[in-house]
Amino acid sequence: MPKHSGLTKSEGTATLGLYPYDRRFSMNGTIRCNKCFTNMTGTTCSKCGYPICYIYLYWKKKRYKFTKDKDDYQFDYHRANRLLGVIRLEIDQKTFNPDNYLPGKVKERLMENKLTDWLEQKSEEEQANEMSPETIRHYQAYVKQHFIPYFKGLDVKEVEFSHLENFKDKLPKRLKIKTRRNILNALHSFFRWLKRKGIIKEVPNFPDIKGNDAEVRTSIDIEQQREALNKIPGHHRDIFEFSFETGLRGGELCALKAKDIDIKKKHILVQRSFSGTKLRETTKTNRKIYLPLSDKALEIAKRNVKDKAPDAFLFINERTQRHYTTMALWQNWRKYSGIEVSFYEASRHSFITQLVEDNVNPLVARELARHTNIQTTQKYYHATATKLRDIVNNRGKVVPIGGDKVSTDEVKPDRNRTGF
Repeated sequence: MPKHSGLTKSEGTATLGLYPYDRRFSMNGTIRCNKCFTNMTGTTCSKCGYPICYIYLYWKKKRYKFTKDKDDYQFDYHRANRLLGVIRLEIDQKTFNPDNYLPGKVKERLMENKLTDWLEQKSEEEQANEMSPETIRHYQAYVKQHFIPYFKGLDVKEVEFSHLENFKDKLPKRLKIKTRRNILNALHSFFRWLKRKGIIKEVPNFPDIKGNDAEVRTSIDIEQQREALNKIPGHHRDIFEFSFETGLRGGELCALKAKDIDIKKKHILVQRSFSGTKLRETTKTNRKIYLPLSDKALEIAKRNVKDKAPDAFLFINERTQRHYTTMALWQNWRKYSGIEVSFYEASRHSFITQLVEDNVNPLVARELARHTNIQTTQKYYHATATKLRDIVNNRGKVVPIGGDKVSTDEVKPDRNRTGF
């Protein structure tokens, strides 16, 4: 009668190097010879010497046979043994799904295939006006130029932090930090989509891109805006001045229609925008909002809305007899203004900066700027060179007790912006 070793079955097999020492580890599945079906414990079958094998699994009263890996290659013993270890771990964790290991399912989960599915869904969202065409264009470029060249052939379930970190490090250094960060954010959006679809259980951790090499934006004051306006041909001047008075984004400015203007209530409804050349019945922030008109903006609106049908565009390019495009605005600004700042900086960025310099309450500034969060507005609360110079000149100067008071009229801003 054989002597009892005192070891459990799991511990006994573990000493042979077949399974880990953890007694809770699953014992499901065997590796069998693909020719004579004998159980294999080495690189070749001990009975017939054949090297090709398969994984046999009996799980939840069903039999499964896995013959190929994700690359559609037949198993040798080492590959089969690695995969069987993964399957046993998933069974223990109650996450095992045999469909995930069928050759067709594995092929479907390859990064290049799932990225294609993701782009198709994003295109459908764009067609439904749920996403900007410019965002889709960037996603398509990222997939073609960066994601597929690096991740091709990799199962989405196998992507780990190390892959993502290496991908980040391989991004061309000629790209600005903001662009590299946008690329990584798009990839993160893809993995969140995979999780929502139930394709992966968890989104892998993503590396950070540190630093900031963005150029500092420059604002201009009202006097500089007026000087630039005087250089712009008269037939273009209204749309530029209206942008200075309202702080609208270029796409929103070009998309304004006559029906968006309420002369009696002295406000406009911002409800659509151009994304590239496509008109979208929504804005960048997906919000429709009324904005008050300054006296000057109201004067311009009255002049341009006159005799127009409700669906007619408010501003018409005299040269093309069609609505303005954002590209035309940028080109005309660069051609005529004589100022070395972009149209965005001269209009929207300067509008918000001017509000801030007038000590407008940040919450009011946020509403006028239509930012989705106050943090974006707070970025504009920076001092101009002129204000900094005044602070330096006045340092250490103390107003004596009983001294003359400074009239508030001396510091009151000389302009008529809004009712706020």
